[in-house]
Amino acid sequence: MPPTRPAPRPVLVTRPAGRGAALMTLLAEAGITAEHQPLTRLVAAEGEELDTARELLAGGTYTHLVVTSRTAATSLGAVPVPAACTVVAVGGGTAQTLAEHGIDSSWIADGSGAALVAQMPQAAPEEVVLFPASAAASRTVPEGLRAKGYRVHEVTAYRPERLEPPPAVTVGLATGGYGALVVTSPMIARRAAALGIHASTPIVTIGEPTSAAVREAGLAVGRQAHEPTDAALLAAVREVLAATAASGAPAAPGAPGASTPAPTSTDPLTVPDPPTSKEPR
Repeated sequence: MPPTRPAPRPVLVTRPAGRGAALMTLLAEAGITAEHQPLTRLVAAEGEELDTARELLAGGTYTHLVVTSRTAATSLGAVPVPAACTVVAVGGGTAQTLAEHGIDSSWIADGSGAALVAQMPQAAPEEVVLFPASAAASRTVPEGLRAKGYRVHEVTAYRPERLEPPPAVTVGLATGGYGALVVTSPMIARRAAALGIHASTPIVTIGEPTSAAVREAGLAVGRQAHEPTDAALLAAVREVLAATAASGAPAAPGAPGASTPAPTSTDPLTVPDPPTSKEPR
């Protein structure tokens, strides 16, 4: 009797709750079996601080509005922004979300916090930036803007909260049950690493901050998306799955024809060198 062909391992997508549908659709259209299991959810901040920031923005206090994620744009909401205020979006996705709330971007950075800071000119006297962001946001943007002379008002627009995955997902991560793992923020990367990831599972990241968190956890980056978009994540997933198929890696434990996965090298596969990303998540 010929050997049974091993069953493919599904891809695990860990985008936050409410943020994985577009990528899951792309994976399905590409014929890739995937599961969406959020490890975090993003909770909009409400309260006096954010309300005051909205009022000051509408009243002309800020010379710049800098937004580095679609979630921050959504949390900010439909605020009337004076024409004199320069609106800076970190990338096209963030600019689109701002536009959906009636806020036009003055210019769009190259998709990363580091690129945004590099593209900002030195501040003129008394230039003030409103920076609504995650409570767990990287310090790259606010510290970079302050180094260029801007006064920066940071306000919490949303908070990430941990979610506990079902036991089956935890076991699958630890035993090599997934063909690839998609992580889209440093917090998610650290959360996944704490759960335990089998060495046979290639990790796909959305940008350099997430890749750095993966490496800091002692894990290898399989592929880094060349830009922080769902289409680029799909391309990266395809690349690691093709590399796995070419190497003859085993199927999931318990699948027909499967054997216990052998640990792979800790050296990452060839990784593109895109700019660091602050696009979410």
